[in-house]
Amino acid sequence: MIKIAKFNLGDRVRHLQHGYLAVIIDIDPLFQASGRYNPQAIKRSFATRSPWYRVLVDGGAQIAYAEECKLIAEYTAEKIDNAHLEEYLIEQPNGYRSSIPKH
Repeated sequence: MIKIAKFNLGDRVRHLQHGYLAVIIDIDPLFQASGRYNPQAIKRSFATRSPWYRVLVDGGAQIAYAEECKLIAEYTAEKIDNAHLEEYLIEQPNGYRSSIPKH
């Protein structure tokens, strides 16, 4: 099963149901919310139908976990205000990029 993520690290998104603005900090092709492999996840349709993302929610310190089909691209220059932003991303004039060095 090959999945192609619609969003990249640093992309701004908006949650369709909850309406919050957020930025992508992690991409998870198979629902693994705990960060550990869960062999039971593959048995659940919601876990396998599309990639999942860890996002920093604007306006606080919340980190959320959202399914791709619940997110839309947000084309705004609005800065994300989240207490954890500097742990994951570096702000640039045109958006954000990962703060983790590439190997």
